[in-house]
Amino acid sequence: MVLKLIAKVAVITLVLGGVSVGGLFAAGVLGVPDGGLEDNRWGEVDNDSIEVLTDIYVDNPNPFGVGGDIDAEYDIYLQETHMASGQEENLGISSGDNEFNLTTDLYYQNLSTWWVAHLENDEVSALDVDATVHASVGPLSGSPSTTYSDEIETDLVGALDEGFSSFEGTYSGTETDLRIAGTAVEPTIEVEDVTTEWGDVTETNTEIMATMTIHNPNAYPIPTPAFAGNLTFNDISMANWNADEVEVLEVDDDGLIPPGETEERTFVVEMDTQQIPHWFASHVDEEEFTTMEVTGQFAMEVGGSELTIPENDEAITCTFDVTTSIFVDQDDGVSDEGCDLNPFAMSDEEIDDANATHDPEEEETENGDDDGLLSDSDDDNDEANDSDEETDESDAEEGDEDDDKEDESDDDEDDDDGLLSDIGLTATT
Repeated sequence: MVLKLIAKVAVITLVLGGVSVGGLFAAGVLGVPDGGLEDNRWGEVDNDSIEVLTDIYVDNPNPFGVGGDIDAEYDIYLQETHMASGQEENLGISSGDNEFNLTTDLYYQNLSTWWVAHLENDEVSALDVDATVHASVGPLSGSPSTTYSDEIETDLVGALDEGFSSFEGTYSGTETDLRIAGTAVEPTIEVEDVTTEWGDVTETNTEIMATMTIHNPNAYPIPTPAFAGNLTFNDISMANWNADEVEVLEVDDDGLIPPGETEERTFVVEMDTQQIPHWFASHVDEEEFTTMEVTGQFAMEVGGSELTIPENDEAITCTFDVTTSIFVDQDDGVSDEGCDLNPFAMSDEEIDDANATHDPEEEETENGDDDGLLSDSDDDNDEANDSDEETDESDAEEGDEDDDKEDESDDDEDDDDGLLSDIGLTATT
């Protein structure tokens, strides 16, 4: 305090001595305050707002304070989407270092726009925070500014891909009454590969594309499975789909996979982009931490027997922890917390509406043996029948030969009688 008083006295003395304030600036005795960005952090979070707290600094090189001549403003951008701006006017500062805290709300309505830009850039967002201080002292003024830049990455689709890949394996229907040509069979499906990627992304819907490579080891066609499940972020429902709501790309009308063939099926699930602001608020409120859960089940009906993937009317639920480091100093990324099986019932009507049913017995009845649906025993019977037919033909040929011989014998006998008659003799018995 004493030093400030001495400084003021010195300035007054210089002025009274004929030294102008402009001369003091020229001499480097006085200067324009400098300023910029100090720090950013999250403030209060509720259902429809997220506070952003920004600290700025102002360095006043003059030996005296400046009252009401300092303005400060800042802007926050995520992948070029304007997320927040703050402003403080008519700030008074003291000599030396000064720090101010600015509070504003994140632009809630722009979070869906950012989400689209984030996914279209492979889940990478550039973070830019610009801070500017407008200061004036005496005849001089300035607007020093600083920019804080960082890169924000997520791998949500990687978590979905890892979760859905848990469906890979071989599954068979048990306790079935399905019979082909009188032989009991268990329909089997082999899921060789499952991959997941983002499809079209808008501010209304976000498409999740799950592609399955399916092998049909059966001797009859199987239908394309029905797919149902849900996705939550911090217990907030992001997608909840019934099988009859899922679009299947590039598939024939009947959707059948022929026996012995391997084909791909891409299932399109729609996520509600309008839920992104609610999720992001929960993410910020949990110190940029999200528990992500994805649940799914595939099902089909073959010959009246339902087959589910996983088996026994269960669904796979996989859990992942997602962290970011927008304004929280921590490692970002996705960690796998494992998968569990949970009861899950897909209704028969839902499976039927998804066109995931097929009855090989009906097809056998309609098409006969064209589809190769007969059992080995039936094939043996066919061979036996063919052999019998060949035997019958052989017997018929032999019979014809015997008849010919009898005819020739009769002819011989007739000829003999004729010769006797010709010489005037008759046969007596």
